[in-house]
Amino acid sequence: MPAPQTSKPEYAPFLLSSLSLGEAPRDAVLARTRELMKGRLLPADFVLLHGSTPRWVSQADNMLDGLIEEGYVEEAGSLLRLTEKGWAYVDGRRGSV
Repeated sequence: MPAPQTSKPEYAPFLLSSLSLGEAPRDAVLARTRELMKGRLLPADFVLLHGSTPRWVSQADNMLDGLIEEGYVEEAGSLLRLTEKGWAYVDGRRGSV
C-alpha cells in the first residue's frame, strides 16, 4: 500500500491564501504555500519525482494551473494574482474560521 500523501485539491486553499498576501511570481506562491502548509505535508510529499522535483511542488503547481483554468487566479505577465472569484473564496473562508 502506498504511503499517504497530500491530495492535489488540498493545496487549493493554501495556494489561494498565499495569493491573498499580494500578487507574486509562481515560485514565490509555491514558497508561501509551503510555509502555510508547514506541519501538514506528509513524508511522501517530499519524495523527489523524476529525480529533482518534490511531489508537493508538482501537486501544488498542477493545482495552481487548475485554479487559473477555473478562474480563481489570473496571470499578469510573470505574476499571479487572485481574481474576484478567488477573493470571494478567500473572504468566505476567513468568515468561516
